[in-house]
Amino acid sequence: MQTAALYIRVSTEDQTEYSPDAQRRALLDYAKRNDILVSNEFIFIDEGISGRHAEKRPAFMAMIARAKQKPRPFDLILVHKFDRFARSREDSIVYKSLLRKECGISVISITEHIEDDKFSVILEAMLEAMAEYYSLNLADEVKKGMTEKARRGEYQTYAPFGYRLEQGVLIPVSEKAAVVRQMYEDYLNGGKSPFGIARELNQLGIKTLRGNAWENRTVKYILQNPVYKGYIRWNPEGKNDLREHKYLSGNFIVKKGCHEPIVTEDLWQAVNDKLFSSHRTANRKPQELHAHWLSGMLRCSCCSGLLASGGAKLSAFQCMNYAKGKCSISHYITYRRASDGVCDAFREFINTGDFSYTILPKADISEKLRLLQDSLERLSVKEKRAKDAYLSGIDTIEEYAEIRKKLSSERASLQAAIDELAAVSTTHGNRADMLARIQNVFEVISSDADYTAKGNAIRSVVDHVVYDKNREVLDVFLFYN
Repeated sequence: MQTAALYIRVSTEDQTEYSPDAQRRALLDYAKRNDILVSNEFIFIDEGISGRHAEKRPAFMAMIARAKQKPRPFDLILVHKFDRFARSREDSIVYKSLLRKECGISVISITEHIEDDKFSVILEAMLEAMAEYYSLNLADEVKKGMTEKARRGEYQTYAPFGYRLEQGVLIPVSEKAAVVRQMYEDYLNGGKSPFGIARELNQLGIKTLRGNAWENRTVKYILQNPVYKGYIRWNPEGKNDLREHKYLSGNFIVKKGCHEPIVTEDLWQAVNDKLFSSHRTANRKPQELHAHWLSGMLRCSCCSGLLASGGAKLSAFQCMNYAKGKCSISHYITYRRASDGVCDAFREFINTGDFSYTILPKADISEKLRLLQDSLERLSVKEKRAKDAYLSGIDTIEEYAEIRKKLSSERASLQAAIDELAAVSTTHGNRADMLARIQNVFEVISSDADYTAKGNAIRSVVDHVVYDKNREVLDVFLFYN
């Protein structure tokens, strides 16, 4: 008796007759009528997946992997129609040839009878060509339909972070919409870069739409997406090139949508102007990527240009405009002199108390506190689940202890952030508090801490430092946020 594997595929455009259950019943009936044995472990199903590329069909690839085993696990592969196996002639030829020549396994369509003779080659090729034509034509028709919907301002893909989709209309999800608004405020008024926002969201335990950790690029994508100001963006080419507002021209379609915006158009525009500005102080490169902890902080007193770091070999800063011939005075200064000069300035601030600072616009602290409290509530749920798992015998006492230790550390971190925000809300602009901050930063930058720790510390109170070559002076400009 021959043995067979069943391959079942249902794509999103298929009708009821191609449902997994319908295909399974038909294939099993065929196997029974023809004395073919089918084991449940050799029934492979891909649901809601296009047949044009085999690599994107996990069950198909798993079936091919099993077929390659020695001895071969089955003699045949049964499909409802050949287009279930593949809609690409290239895939069909490659995999059928591999199965036939290397594995001794044939692919049989139970609804398209082909004799085992030379004319079957032509007939099978025609069926494969028709399947591929149908797939390509369908893709064109779907693209036309989606483009027309975009021109009418209709939304047609999965809901982005902060929304849910109801009958084709985006509806804000209050908790996540608040996170989106906070991201915009933090970037525009909070002095935070996309990198800093991503790090804070991860510390709060907030996940992306797909349940992943936040990255610099995922934050930028949300800040640049016009859906949050009430517009629908669609690119018929399927590419999302957001550099320099390219989506406002070319093939991109941007139309006013019928959904409720999460941020105002003015806020969205201000954020994007800042993102694409040639002078982005709040969107500096993350400190971890800098050559020195003062990189990106030093300015030329002559032209206000940035003093670029010369790397590990040069170990010095130089005015970028001077290097390009645009500034007439060299502002070369070694890493050591720059570091010592900034530390001396902080030491003078502390000893004399003579300093001034700019109070930057502050993001809504109450909203941040609410997000932190939400994270604490989610943590309480995790703690309860961990306890239930232990009491139910799912986890051992050792596993439960390890989980409790991790959750306890996370709770302490969240509580510390809450306490810090609560303190900031009552001391904002307080000179004594600013002095305390200066002292804390000085302890870090004058210690043996690494560049990342020093860079993050100084950026918490210093906007920039101006180096005056003629006077051999470093002027440190402080801010309070």
